[in-house]
Amino acid sequence: MEKAILIAGISGELQTEILQESLSRRYKTAVALDPEAEHPPIGEDWEKLLRYFEWNKRSSLSAKNLVLEVLSFADSLEEVFLLFEPPKDGRPLHELPVAEIEGTFDGWMKGFLFLTKELILQFQRQRKGTLTLVQYEPSPLVTPLSLGSSSFFRAMGNALFTQYQNEPFVIRGFQSTAEDVKDFARYLLSLQEKPEKTYGKWTKYTGKASFWSFRRS
Repeated sequence: MEKAILIAGISGELQTEILQESLSRRYKTAVALDPEAEHPPIGEDWEKLLRYFEWNKRSSLSAKNLVLEVLSFADSLEEVFLLFEPPKDGRPLHELPVAEIEGTFDGWMKGFLFLTKELILQFQRQRKGTLTLVQYEPSPLVTPLSLGSSSFFRAMGNALFTQYQNEPFVIRGFQSTAEDVKDFARYLLSLQEKPEKTYGKWTKYTGKASFWSFRRS
């Protein structure tokens, strides 16, 4: 059976690099996108290995349907990369449109929780799986929107590490501020074979051959 992964979360360069790295390893690769989002570019014809799925982050039903559709495509779901990058809008809070604030907190917070819930239910049913949380901040902004959403994602990870530490699946997290996104994507995929080494904690990637990690705080 072909290895299958799902890439979901913030669209962008990291998503594209993980996608490319996954396809280069001949993994069945599912990518969850906003209905309005453009498909990440790929260099070859990967029709049998790659599938895009729409994901409305504000809808719990959309999260449930996403998992079912991915299972229909891949037969199994072994690993999920849930990607987060903070908002890049550097305007002060009083200049932000209400829609921008609602889109960040209502869309992303609810979206991450809805999808994580469905993934955990699926991992419990199949008694295996790896949920990899990825916090990528190459150019951190000191704004309420950026810091607030980053803190939420980090806190969500810490809570998941604690609540599900005795389950037959792995939840782990990675953080990086390194600008070389291609090497970071390659690093993430290289750690698939032994997920227990990074289980239940955040691991910081520095862009070097070595890395240091820290357990939940």
